[in-house]
Amino acid sequence: MPEKRELDGHDRALLRLLQVDAARTADDLAQEVPLSPSAITRRVRRLHEDGTIVADVAIVSDRVAPFLSALVDVQLDRHALAEVDAVLRRLCAAPEVQALMEVTGPSDLALLVVVADMHAFNAFADAMLGSDPVVRRYETRFVKKRRKFTTALPL
Repeated sequence: MPEKRELDGHDRALLRLLQVDAARTADDLAQEVPLSPSAITRRVRRLHEDGTIVADVAIVSDRVAPFLSALVDVQLDRHALAEVDAVLRRLCAAPEVQALMEVTGPSDLALLVVVADMHAFNAFADAMLGSDPVVRRYETRFVKKRRKFTTALPL
């Protein structure tokens, strides 16, 4: 992995703009960042190469299909490193898991799970959580309405 470097004001401005719309052209970005389009292109390429930008993705709306989002708190029964790693690997590999965070408090993990419907959620929960002896318990809250969703970090 390339060496970590400090980001200057231009890098931070570019990152703020690209987190909102990664498809913006260098010419368009130059309207807001006081650099030439070629300098912007070089900086964005460098931000990709050094691992600062890890992906350019499309965030899909719910127009594609109806979906059910669930926030799932998971409490583990055992904390042996090998067993926890196995659970984490399985959950990270599951396409239904949009986010997985290790947290403090009464739960060990917090998941954002997105599925087509309640039947799909039950199948996911049974296969990934209910049948795993490392999982002591899990508690689910279903999302009624998504008011804000972003992957952008505050820079």
